[in-house]
Amino acid sequence: MAEENSFKENLNWKKISIDAVNTIIATAIGIIIGLLVDKWRENISNQENYQKVIVATINNLENYQHQIVRVQGDLARAEGAFDNITSDEYELSDETLDDLGDMIFESDFMQQDRWIEENFITNGGFIENTDLRLKIGNVYSLIELCKSKIIAMKESGKVFTEKYAEVYVKYQNDKLAGAKNFIQSKDLLTYYAQLTTTNSDVQSSIAIIKDLTNEIIQMSDADQDELNKMRESSKKINEIIIKNRGE
Repeated sequence: MAEENSFKENLNWKKISIDAVNTIIATAIGIIIGLLVDKWRENISNQENYQKVIVATINNLENYQHQIVRVQGDLARAEGAFDNITSDEYELSDETLDDLGDMIFESDFMQQDRWIEENFITNGGFIENTDLRLKIGNVYSLIELCKSKIIAMKESGKVFTEKYAEVYVKYQNDKLAGAKNFIQSKDLLTYYAQLTTTNSDVQSSIAIIKDLTNEIIQMSDADQDELNKMRESSKKINEIIIKNRGE
């Protein structure tokens, strides 16, 4: 009888032990599944944030690219005006002083919201590809370089405008003499030298920016539909801004 009770007790303990182990295993499995679900949700959230950051960033880079191309065209026009006037085929006349007015450079970037750049700096961690982040950072650096050069050129354009206005008023009755005087002036040559240098530097930067932006698009796996939507939206906004500025 004692042996039977002992057997039952051992059986109950074994059952309790098995139940305890099963409970522990079930709990562990539950925890693991919970962690996997949380990780899965986090991955989805990170992927959504990645797409938002990368699409907005690419669109922003392309907007800047279009702006720089537009301004570079103005730089080329101003440089071309001087090249035309100083060519062997050109004959100085009363209209020359008016033609020199085409050298006045006063272009600027459109107002660009910096939140996308700040968002890239803050949330760039979603872009795990180090090379991709580096390329984006390099494009922003080139954009800043172009902006600083164009801002400096615009300031020189203001000085040129003042000098041009002085000559234009002074030689109102003899524009040919005014043109000869202005073409030989140190002010014009200094301005032209800066103009050609700025135009060349910006043009070189544009080529690199275009190549890097294309590489970024290929590397990023960005949602093309979303990117195209943002491109169209940006295009319409830029057209409205340009129209309101009378350009």
